[in-house]
Amino acid sequence: MSFFSFKGLVDSISSILSSDPPPAAMAEEAGPSVVNERVALKLKGYFDLAKEEIDKAVRAEEWGLPDDAVTHYTNAHRVLLEAKSARLPDALSSSSEHNQVKSYQQKISKWQGQVNERLQVLTQRTGAVPKKASPSNTARGTVSSVTPIAKKSTLHNLPSSKRGSLATDYQRDNTAVSKPNKEVSGSYDARLVEMINTAIVDRSPAVQWDDVAGLDKAKQTLLEMVILPTKRRDLFTGLRKPARGLLLFGPPGNGKTMLAKAVASESDATFFNVSASSLTSKWVGEAEKLVRTLFMVAVSRQPSVIFMDEIDSLLSTRVTNENDASRRLKSEFLVQFDGVTSNQNDLVIVIGATNKPQELDDAVLRRLVKRIYIPLPDESVRRLLLKSQLKGQAYSLPGSDLEKLVRETEGYSGSDLQALCEEAAMMPIRELGPQHVLTIKPNQLRRLNYEDFKKAMVVIRPSLQRSKWEELEQWNREFGSN
Repeated sequence: MSFFSFKGLVDSISSILSSDPPPAAMAEEAGPSVVNERVALKLKGYFDLAKEEIDKAVRAEEWGLPDDAVTHYTNAHRVLLEAKSARLPDALSSSSEHNQVKSYQQKISKWQGQVNERLQVLTQRTGAVPKKASPSNTARGTVSSVTPIAKKSTLHNLPSSKRGSLATDYQRDNTAVSKPNKEVSGSYDARLVEMINTAIVDRSPAVQWDDVAGLDKAKQTLLEMVILPTKRRDLFTGLRKPARGLLLFGPPGNGKTMLAKAVASESDATFFNVSASSLTSKWVGEAEKLVRTLFMVAVSRQPSVIFMDEIDSLLSTRVTNENDASRRLKSEFLVQFDGVTSNQNDLVIVIGATNKPQELDDAVLRRLVKRIYIPLPDESVRRLLLKSQLKGQAYSLPGSDLEKLVRETEGYSGSDLQALCEEAAMMPIRELGPQHVLTIKPNQLRRLNYEDFKKAMVVIRPSLQRSKWEELEQWNREFGSN
């Protein structure tokens, strides 16, 4: 959760459930029971917000991500300060309501001490400096200093989340943080976390939405599934909750990977670029642990996009003579995918890309509920792609020549068009001969023309067979979301 969205949640609670007691006349009109309900609801709001952040921090510690843990503990600390500084009525009408409010207050005070303790431990280990916590309205109270750390942690009293097995293990044994190579629940290994962070988390330059030509249907689907829900989680709940699985299928070289990267960039999500080589291992049982760790790290660094290129090579249809390692990897993926989708608070999207959708296992297809066909570029998209490739080049292509070129490249994929333009760009160089190439200035090269592209089309042919194209079109009619 970013600080902006976190601050917005706190402010929304503060504005809707005002911390000041209502005037006597209003209290009389509403009745004591209504006032008491507001008090309990107010504290419960703070309580739930703090609990969510603490649970995320505990998970981050277990998985060896101290910086993420500091962020979530700091968020929790802000909520707890806000709760403690809120003004409450001096008296409540019934003993049951009094006990309920008192219970919330006691837990909030206890959690504040424990959160302060963990913050000091983590900042001493990592050298990180947490942002100073302060209530959103400083007039309500002052900021308390971080309390000194006790020798023995009392973190075992922290709440457990719906993914409670992880938090429970941490609560029983606080040594997991100081021994990062120790596995938690038999599934965690800091070495695997490091492998995920170095080999799978994508750090290539961001791809912007406008960098992807065409594909309007796919863009609209991804906007609804990923981008808008990350910006307005409050709207996308219940029946509007986004699907967590998406399949991009179609001929190779038409922008499936670029589209997934653009989604991660536009939604500020962590992008996990997964391939068969990154999840396979010569060690027995290692692949399943890598899958498990991948989903753990994705949850900790959410919003996250797990992009599985050539997903058919990992999750193809299970057969009777399949080796055990492959079968276990598929089963582990299905289990972890179900675990992510069962938690409504997690925002982890799995996107698969393939040019062989018919080879995917039925159980995988059932989980990838949105299946978007990425076809070969039509005339309008080919025109855009050609203009994009020629940008910055010296060329002479009148409108009529460009339109002829657009029509004659039917059946070419996006990558085919790029190769075609690169081949055409070499024609003026080849005319010169080796000696002239060494002495000519760049601005003396002749411009590209239509004839260069005609010669290039003899060398660069469409890479997709007509039969394969028709097979994909048929699969889209039967199973696609278009």
